[in-house]
Amino acid sequence: MLGESGVMRTPMLSCPGWLVCTGLLLATGAGQGASNARLPGWVCGNGAPPLFADGFEAGGQSYYSEPSNGSGGAFPGAQTGSVVVNGQPRSYYLQVPNGYPFAGPVPLLLALHGAGGPGTAPTAAANLRDDWAATAQTGKFIVVAPIASGSQGGWLPYADYPMFQAVLDDVAAHYNIDRSRIHGWGYSAGGHVMHDLALRTRPLDPVPDSDTFAAYGISAGVLPALVCDGSGQPSCASFLPQVARKIPVSLRVGTNDPYLAQVQADRNALLAAGWVSGSTLDYFVFDGGHIVDTFQLPSVWQFFCPFQRLPD
Repeated sequence: MLGESGVMRTPMLSCPGWLVCTGLLLATGAGQGASNARLPGWVCGNGAPPLFADGFEAGGQSYYSEPSNGSGGAFPGAQTGSVVVNGQPRSYYLQVPNGYPFAGPVPLLLALHGAGGPGTAPTAAANLRDDWAATAQTGKFIVVAPIASGSQGGWLPYADYPMFQAVLDDVAAHYNIDRSRIHGWGYSAGGHVMHDLALRTRPLDPVPDSDTFAAYGISAGVLPALVCDGSGQPSCASFLPQVARKIPVSLRVGTNDPYLAQVQADRNALLAAGWVSGSTLDYFVFDGGHIVDTFQLPSVWQFFCPFQRLPD
C-alpha cells in the first residue's frame, strides 16, 4: 500500500519487519564504522588556503579525501546517466559544475524528490537537479537525482535503495568524487527515505547507509515514516540514542507545512539523543507550505560543506 509518506510499504499485519519482506535486512542504528570530521575552513571559502593548497605543486593535498579518480563522464552542466539494477535499466539526472575537472576530487550530493503521483517521478527528479544547480555551481559539487520507481511517484525501498548505491558508484566511476564528502538531501517522501538511509547501517546490503554520508538534510520529511515513533517501529527515545554516530543533519520545514509539528518533534528527539544545535543539528522554519524552497538550498550547503566522513 502507499501511505501519505510516498514510500511503498508492505502491510504491517502480514510483515512486521517490512524491510525484511521487501528484500532488505532490517538494520540497527548506525554502527562504529565512520566518524564525523570538519574540513579546514578555507575549503568552504572561510579564510585563505595555505601554501600548495591549489593542488598544482607537490604537497597540494592538505586534508583527508577519498578520491574516486573516475573519468569519462560528460561535463559541465545538466547530464543524464543510467545503471542496471537487478536486470532493470534505471536512469538518473546529474549536474556537473562549470570548471570541472578541478585540481582535486569534488563533493557529491544525492538528492531525492518527493512523491507527486503517477508519472511524476522523472520530472520531479529533473526539477530537483535543476533546483540545486546554482548552489552546486557556487559550491563546486556534483548533484545526482535518481528517479523513484513507485507507481505513485514515490520510493520502493527494495528496488530503489540498491539503485541509489549503483548510481553513486556509477557517478564515482565517471567523475572524480571525494567519497568522504557524499551528502544526502531529500524532500517529503525523499526526506523520509533519507532519514532511513542516514541513521542506519546495512553492512550486508549494497545500499547507502550511515557509513556513506558526511551529512544529510531533510525538507519536510519525518522520522515516523520509516525510522521511529511510527506504527510498528521503536520509539525515537529508544532508537536514536543507540545511533553511535551523530551524523550532522539539517531540518527545514515551512510554517504552513502539515509536517511542521512532526519536524519540530523530530528536532527535539534528535537533541535529546545527543545531536547538538548549531553543530550537528541545523534547524530552520521558513515562510511557506509543503514546497521545495530553493532559497534555503545555499544555507543547507553551507551547513554540509565543512563536514566529511572519516573511516574508523
